[in-house]
Amino acid sequence: MAVNNLLDTSTVSLSDIIGNGKVYKVPSYQRDYSWKQDHWEDLWADILTILNGDSIHYMGSIVLQNKGDKRYTVIDGQQRLSTLTLIVLATIKTIQNLIDKNIDKENNQERVLLLTKKFLGDKDPGSLTYSAKLELNENNNSFFQTHLMVFRQPLNEKTLRDSDKLLWQAYNFFLGKIVSYFQNNEHGEELANFLNKQVAEKMMFIQIVVEDELSAYTVFETLNSRGVSLTVTDLLKNYLFSLSTTVDLEHVKEKWRKIVDTVGLDNFPTFLRHYWISKNKLIRQEYLFRAMKDVVKTSPQVIDLLDELEKNAQLYNALSNSSDPFWIGQKDQKKRIKEIELFKEKQALPLLLASYNNLATEEFTKVLRIVSVITFRYTIIGGLHTNLKEDVYNKAAIKISNKELITASSIANEVKALYTSDKDFKNDFSTTALSTKRNKKLVRYILFEIENHLAQTDTDYEDSPATIEHILPENAGDEWVANFPFSIQESLVYRLGNYTLLEDDKNRNCGNKNFDAKKAIYHTSQYEISKQIVASDWTPNTLDNRQTRLADYASSSWRLPYFD
Repeated sequence: MAVNNLLDTSTVSLSDIIGNGKVYKVPSYQRDYSWKQDHWEDLWADILTILNGDSIHYMGSIVLQNKGDKRYTVIDGQQRLSTLTLIVLATIKTIQNLIDKNIDKENNQERVLLLTKKFLGDKDPGSLTYSAKLELNENNNSFFQTHLMVFRQPLNEKTLRDSDKLLWQAYNFFLGKIVSYFQNNEHGEELANFLNKQVAEKMMFIQIVVEDELSAYTVFETLNSRGVSLTVTDLLKNYLFSLSTTVDLEHVKEKWRKIVDTVGLDNFPTFLRHYWISKNKLIRQEYLFRAMKDVVKTSPQVIDLLDELEKNAQLYNALSNSSDPFWIGQKDQKKRIKEIELFKEKQALPLLLASYNNLATEEFTKVLRIVSVITFRYTIIGGLHTNLKEDVYNKAAIKISNKELITASSIANEVKALYTSDKDFKNDFSTTALSTKRNKKLVRYILFEIENHLAQTDTDYEDSPATIEHILPENAGDEWVANFPFSIQESLVYRLGNYTLLEDDKNRNCGNKNFDAKKAIYHTSQYEISKQIVASDWTPNTLDNRQTRLADYASSSWRLPYFD
C-alpha cells in the first residue's frame, strides 16, 4: 500500500466530525466507558478556557476507520467522543428545563430540535426511524440509547454495570456544571451558543481516517510509540480480534474476557509482558505489541496465544498470592510463595512461569527457594538494583522454556550472579535497619527465621502469637540516655540487632524498663533468640555486636547449597 493511501489526516472541530450525516460506531471489542471524575474535571477546565477567551483548544487525535456511506468505526478517541456527547445531552437537557419553566418556550423547543438533529441524530426520511450519530460498544450501547439519549433516569443506579454507572455519573457531572455556570443567565440562546459556537467549533482534533484494518493497526503503533494513551491491552485486543475469522471471533472474545477478568485490566499489560519474556528475549513494554504482532499473524495463532495466556493467567495470580487455592496441598510451595509475596518480588515472575510450566514439581519447589533466598540477599538486605535481576532471570527463563535447563541446580548456576556472597551479605545485614512502623511483617519474618535456625523449629511467623520487642525502647526513658543520647536513638532503635521475640505478656511487662530488668525477663522466654541475650549492658557497641552475630545466623538461614 502506498504511503499516501495509508491514512487521511486533517484538523477538524467537533462540528466537522459529527456534521453532514456522519455516523460513528465503537466496535464491540473496544473497552467500556472508563473516564472518571479526574478526566471530567480536566475536560470542563478545558471548556472554561474557551469560555474565558481562548480561540481554540486542542483535544488530541481521533482515529477513524472509513466503512463507507458516511459510516465510521472509532478506533481511538471513543472516551472523548462519548464524553462530549454527554455534554451535548446535558446542554440540551438544560434548555429543556427552561421549556418546562415556560421560559421562551417556542424558541427553546426549536433550539432543542436543531441541536438534537445536529449533534445526536435524526429520523431517516425513508424509514422514519431514529438514527443516532454515535453507537457505543456492546456493553454500553443499550444504556446509552435507552436512558441517556432519551433523558430517562435508571430505576436503580446501584444495579448498573460499572461502566454504565460512569456514563450516568458523567452526564450528571456536566449537567451540574452547565446549570451552575448559566444559573444567572437562563437564556436558551446563550446555552445554544455555548454548545454550537464554543464547544463544537473551538474544540479541535487531529482526525486520522484509515481505509482498512491493517492501516488502523499501523497507526496504532505510531501513536503508541509517540506517547498517545493507547495501552498494549487496547492494541493487542484490537489486533487479535481483527485477525480472527467470523467463526472464531466469539470464541476469541470470550477467551479474552476470561483472561482479563482473571488477572485484572490494570495488571494485564504486566502479565502479558511477563508471559512473553518467560519465553522470549527481554523487551520494554512499549515494544511488546510490535513483537507479538510479528509472531501472531493468523486466526489459529490467535487461538493458540489465548489458550496459553488463559492457562498462565491463574498461575500468574497465584505466584503473587500464597492464599490462592492453587497452592492447596503444597505446603513447601505455599511457604516460598508467601516469602516472595512479602518481598514484593516481581522480576522473577517470568522465571517462575517458565519453571512451573516446564519442570518437575520437586524442581519447581527448589526454584521457589532459590528465588526467595536470592531476593532476600540481593534486594531486601543488599538493596541492589533490580535491572540486573530482570536480565539474568529472563535469560534463564528462555533456557528453561527451551528445555536447556531442567533442574534447580542448573538454574541456580545460571542465576548465580544474583547470589550475594556471604561476606557482602553479612556486612549488609550487620548494618540493616527496618522500621516496625512500615515493615513490621518483614521484621517478624526475619526474627522467626533466625529463631527457627537457633531452636531447630519451623514456626510460621504469621501463626505465632509472639511480639516484637525493642530492646532499646521506641520511647526510651531517662535511664537509657546515658548509653543512648537522644541524638542517636532514632538511628538505632530500628536496627535488626535491637529486636527480639517475646510472648505478649512478657513484652508488656518489659515496657520501658532498664536493660537489666528486661534481660531477666528475656531469660524466661520460650524463644531462643531472647535467651541468648547475655550482655552485661546495652550500648551501641553491644547492639552492633549482637547484630553481627545475627548476621552469621542469617547467612546460614538464607543459604543455597549450590554455591557452598
